[in-house]
Amino acid sequence: MLKIEYSKKFLDDYYTLIATSKATKFQGLTFEKYYDKHYKQKIEYSLKELLCGDFEKLTEIKEKHKTKLQKDKSLQAFFNYDKNKSKTFRPLISKLQPKISKYFEDNGNIHTCYFCNIDFINSFKTRKNETKNGFTLDHFLDKATYPFLALSIYNLIPSCYVCNSKVKGINAIKAPAPTSKEFDFDNKVKFRTFIKNENLLVTNEDDFDLLLKEDFSNIYEEYINTLELNGRYEYHKYKVIEFINKRKLYPDSRIKELAQMTQQTEEKVKHDLFGEFLIGDTLHKRPLSKLTKDIAKELELL
Repeated sequence: MLKIEYSKKFLDDYYTLIATSKATKFQGLTFEKYYDKHYKQKIEYSLKELLCGDFEKLTEIKEKHKTKLQKDKSLQAFFNYDKNKSKTFRPLISKLQPKISKYFEDNGNIHTCYFCNIDFINSFKTRKNETKNGFTLDHFLDKATYPFLALSIYNLIPSCYVCNSKVKGINAIKAPAPTSKEFDFDNKVKFRTFIKNENLLVTNEDDFDLLLKEDFSNIYEEYINTLELNGRYEYHKYKVIEFINKRKLYPDSRIKELAQMTQQTEEKVKHDLFGEFLIGDTLHKRPLSKLTKDIAKELELL
């Protein structure tokens, strides 16, 4: 739902973190050197391309190998993301999961789930002054199917537990990933209200449907369905009711009047009355911000 963009420094620092990692089983070699010695010829891409290549590059690598390397236990053991031992192979290095989580905690600027924008997934301090996080890192391209992409940063989506474990799981989504250059969910898909009662009035949540609708294509239909977004947003129809009721109290004429009385702009009055409409690259900072923005536009507040 929300686009993810990484700075060059974020990518470079991530690469350094992984590439310089060592393990006893690497026989003195770094992760990068061990890869170059044992796996580069098989995969035919540099470690930098695998770890920090954009999503389009990952798609290229995926299409080149498809599922041919899916059961390669050597690759699974090398790229294994989890610190827990698998039943089918022994990971060569077991400290990458906490390293990667800590890296996202410290540098990721993570606020809400990038898949659904419903829940906060921010980091927080405990009473013992330890940093914890509320996010999981979903592999958009399943790591069991494509083990060589398990550590690829553009394949890791900071997400809530519901999106990662309860609805998406290992299911593939045939749509651009939030890390893809093509990802344009916010512009192409909008929350829309559809009034159901014969009086064309909205007084309670049963009077209307709230649905995500895509204009002129169905690129994100599977994304919406796999993540069960329409069903999950049904609970948040109260937010729409609040907006509609307040809009009735403050039509444009009243907003203009208040702006003149307080010597403020109409935009500032709207902001004070209805809250902050989050747009652009700030959408990820508040839960339900896309819903808020889309309904505000529908009510001609933006």
